[in-house]
Amino acid sequence: MQYTNISQLPAFYSPVYIGNTEKFVCYTAQHPLSCQPIKSLHFHKCLEIGVCTNGSGSCIIDDRLYKYNKGDMQIVLPYQPHLANGDEHNCGRWIWFSYDPYKLTSSDDIGNRIATIIEKQVNFSGVFSPDEHPQLAAIINKCICETQNTKGLSHLYTLLLVQQLILELSRIDCELKPNIIPRRRSFDKMLPALSHISENLNNSQELTLETLANKCFVSTATLRRYFYEFTDMSPQQFIAQARINHSQYLLSNTNKSITEISDAVGFESISCFTRAFKKHCGISPSEYRK
Repeated sequence: MQYTNISQLPAFYSPVYIGNTEKFVCYTAQHPLSCQPIKSLHFHKCLEIGVCTNGSGSCIIDDRLYKYNKGDMQIVLPYQPHLANGDEHNCGRWIWFSYDPYKLTSSDDIGNRIATIIEKQVNFSGVFSPDEHPQLAAIINKCICETQNTKGLSHLYTLLLVQQLILELSRIDCELKPNIIPRRRSFDKMLPALSHISENLNNSQELTLETLANKCFVSTATLRRYFYEFTDMSPQQFIAQARINHSQYLLSNTNKSITEISDAVGFESISCFTRAFKKHCGISPSEYRK
């Protein structure tokens, strides 16, 4: 597992959608990545596992830059800032699945301890080849295969495999410290504001600093400090990034017109939306959709 340390990190932010609605989600379609330079990272409260099915590119996790190729695998722990892109002439494609350990309702002892194990005993994350950790790679491949199985109890079997994967991760010696617990605590403090932003992207009147601070029961100065500490952005910068982030989702996954998307993410006009999108992404919304 080779990587380069980054001295000047990109800013990072939370996705518009805070976490997943289900505790386990698998994206079995082979998603092509953007070939644009990585200018910002995102984070979420899920364990994310990926397998590169084709192509090559780069991935940043925390302050580490990895190069990946077909067959490589990725582990991202909860609350770790990360993002990947693809090489321009050989764009990477990935299958991912994510697991939210904080929504676990299992009654068995191991099930109840999974979140604690991740927070206190798992330090391993990054991009690696299956040859480096064959047993871990075998469990990941089983998880992906099982998500495509339509037989009874496949969902339960997948969750058991994920628990096995987490226990395997806890056995890997690693000097890296992901700092999950302090990040989770900061995230929890900000969560009412983040949720309010995600629900009101099209309504600027609901996204004032005073409104967001009231949602978190703190002063505006304290909320501003939370944002800088956890996202390296002001609340206003965060909202601007969240709008672009959600517009990218709508461009990629819906048939809404660019005008409708501009309205949905709170821009006063399509020209304002196009300028902001191009500033963040380097291309226009119509070019991004293509």
